[in-house]
Amino acid sequence: MKLTKKEQLEFTAKDLFWKHGFKKVSIDEICRKSNVSRKTFYTFYDNKNALVIFILKAMVEGIKDSYEGILDADIPFADKMEKMLVLKLKMSESLSMEFVADFYNPDAGEILDYFQKMSEESISISREFLKKAQEKGEMNSNLNLDYVMWMIQKVMELCSTPELLSMFPNVESMTRQISESVLYGIMPVKTIHN
Repeated sequence: MKLTKKEQLEFTAKDLFWKHGFKKVSIDEICRKSNVSRKTFYTFYDNKNALVIFILKAMVEGIKDSYEGILDADIPFADKMEKMLVLKLKMSESLSMEFVADFYNPDAGEILDYFQKMSEESISISREFLKKAQEKGEMNSNLNLDYVMWMIQKVMELCSTPELLSMFPNVESMTRQISESVLYGIMPVKTIHN
């Protein structure tokens, strides 16, 4: 199936953004690698940020559908957590450290605004999920959910620091380590397999 010019731009841009981050990738590079003119690019998008946000929205919708499927599944809380972590790991497999760091750059402007809105929505869904798990006795009821959500937010903020980024060879390994430490702490448990 042949891609439309718009799809070519999106496919190429996504590949470049995931590998190099969106700051380093230029509109010229996207156009050249997708065999589409700059004029055609501007037919579809006002600027590179608009393209980044379009790609992120499509990605977020897919992830949201997958998460909702897991949350609605008739399986134990522990299995839901495992499935969500596996989904998060699969999502992070192709992302570069540069891509993750770009989100937290103050110069990201409207992309950072969109990412923060997306993060807030995700945290709200996660909080509700954990609250229900506590009510059902599936999660430690002694944990203060405000603290748990604050801690998760702080960990997300740390994902852009050079110190943390330098500890891992790729985003997947960083995501795995953060997820396992938040979920299981330092106690010996099974590792997450995808």
